[in-house]
Amino acid sequence: MQTIRQIYEDAPDAIPIPEALRHRRIEVLLIAREDPLSPHGLKALLADMPDVGDDADFSRQRNIERQDVIWDF
Repeated sequence: MQTIRQIYEDAPDAIPIPEALRHRRIEVLLIAREDPLSPHGLKALLADMPDVGDDADFSRQRNIERQDVIWDF
């Protein structure tokens, strides 16, 4: 399988298909990349999330039903 990855900073009106791939079954994925300096990226989304709950809400509770660990050799 031949893979070609091309990133366009400014997408053209048409994207040329290489001659070797013409008239063959191909898969085309178009992914709009976020600008890393964009205020709408994932990092900005996470930073804007409200701070809810206490740290104790997310801590792992002790399992009282568990017996002592027995090693079976």
